[in-house]
Amino acid sequence: MKIVLLTTLPSLVENERLKEESLSLGYDFEIFDLGDFRFFVDESKINLGRLEEVAKADLVIVRGIFNNIKPISVVVEYLRSLGVKVFDNNFVQHKYSIDKVSDLLKLALKGISIPKTFYSRNFSDYKKAAEEIGFPVVVKLVRAGKGYSVFKIDSKEKLSEFIEDAESQGKEAKSYLMQEFIDYEHDLRCLVIGNNVFCMRRIPSPGEFRANFSLGGSVEVFNISKDDEKLAIDALKTVDMSVGGVDILIGKDGGRYILEVNHTAGFVGMEKATGKNIARIWLENAIERAF
Repeated sequence: MKIVLLTTLPSLVENERLKEESLSLGYDFEIFDLGDFRFFVDESKINLGRLEEVAKADLVIVRGIFNNIKPISVVVEYLRSLGVKVFDNNFVQHKYSIDKVSDLLKLALKGISIPKTFYSRNFSDYKKAAEEIGFPVVVKLVRAGKGYSVFKIDSKEKLSEFIEDAESQGKEAKSYLMQEFIDYEHDLRCLVIGNNVFCMRRIPSPGEFRANFSLGGSVEVFNISKDDEKLAIDALKTVDMSVGGVDILIGKDGGRYILEVNHTAGFVGMEKATGKNIARIWLENAIERAF
């Protein structure tokens, strides 16, 4: 079997892990970098360059597409029209890899508990909303992951400073959302792959409120309850994926809150926490669900 992984970020360590497992199973595997996506049209004939070779693959995996999203979606649909089996985790349907606003709306409309959340296209609305939420608040970019560009803001004064700084850099309110800060007992990352649910507790480094493994936090396996396992599965189904990372905060008051659903969830930290071969499980799921 020949497998091609389409990505705009080939350096992701998870991509290499999928390659390792594919080769160990005797498959041919190629990581195809679409970071510099290009094509040429001449007299109604299109030249997609090396992308034409992808049509010869037995399976195409779409993972980690962070730019050129709409044109790449067109190419993926074209590959399917040629009869190529594709696993894209519904990327073509969503046409985004990170969009916290859309995902949180889906969760809230389904009645799944999330932190108090505010979104506006105008920074002028932030101060009133922050007072209603209550300080501290957390402000984060809607299209960033792994804990980057997430800010804890403790007061009106600090919020004003944040807004002034953002505006001075030409940033717009539509790029952010604001949430209540949950005083949590546990920060959990649940990795859902088909019917498999793996869970680890993320522990922030000293002086850091973000517990992301990618930011130096430590991880340990966590025995999740059946109710919380169902919550993670329901959250993933709500955003219509078969693979994803679901972040659950267990508050000190016992409340459960879905912080976000990660479309391109890393799994190296989960492998470290559980000692399981997550890459192989991920690959087997992709092979089973490709169409």
